[in-house]
Amino acid sequence: MDVKEGKALNRYWRIFATGLLFAIFGLGGILLTCASIPILILTSDSETRRKYGKRLLRKSFQSFLWGMQLLGVMNLQIKNIDRLKSGGRLVLANHPSLIDAVVLIALIENPNGIIKSSLFNNPSMYGLAKLAGLIRNVEGPELIRKSIESITTGDNLIVFPEGTRTKVLGEVVFKRGAAYIAIKGGFDITPLLMLTSEPFLKKDDSWYKVPLNKPLLTVYVMEEIKIATKIRAGGDIILSTEELTEYLEEYYLHELREYERSGIRD
Repeated sequence: MDVKEGKALNRYWRIFATGLLFAIFGLGGILLTCASIPILILTSDSETRRKYGKRLLRKSFQSFLWGMQLLGVMNLQIKNIDRLKSGGRLVLANHPSLIDAVVLIALIENPNGIIKSSLFNNPSMYGLAKLAGLIRNVEGPELIRKSIESITTGDNLIVFPEGTRTKVLGEVVFKRGAAYIAIKGGFDITPLLMLTSEPFLKKDDSWYKVPLNKPLLTVYVMEEIKIATKIRAGGDIILSTEELTEYLEEYYLHELREYERSGIRD
């Protein structure tokens, strides 16, 4: 068997393994939702319940991530995760693949996240999302209030400022919500770069569109951004939000281009 045939055979295996893992993920999520319903009915939302839910959510996602690596679907590389040891952080990340949120919740302690409202209608996610107190991505003051409250109580809040997976590689277009949370809550920003060696589970691609080479997903935790140095003091919050959003777009675009040119830095 030559190298080309070996790569093709490995790709077929990764297609099978990816489908198997997503099926297990979906079925496991449905079973956990069924098990969670009595808890959701008999208890009210509280910090204790959310803490239990986040622990269960993180363990579930860690199992999925472990399976992805064990079955050879992908490799994972983590850089500077020690920068996330403490809680109470606003964590921003770009969003190249479908599993980015799963990866970050699995890796980061005390995780919380802003997710699509539609996931609360998904039986494989409803139970865990509700127990963990994940925040719906509905617009308005409620999202901002819950986000600030989450960070203040010690959660590491994960936000994808693009709002969805990156549509075109090499482009970065952010919504203003993340910058508004940072300014309104007075939080500095911990930026993460999510980097894939091959296009992998990207926007508008089916799960079975697996690259010929096994992808490497790199999570790189960058140095904290002090927002006070990026906006004008005492300025209008709307203008400051636009200013910070523009800065973040330029920052991520620069870092992604640096990676493409020279590779990830230690």
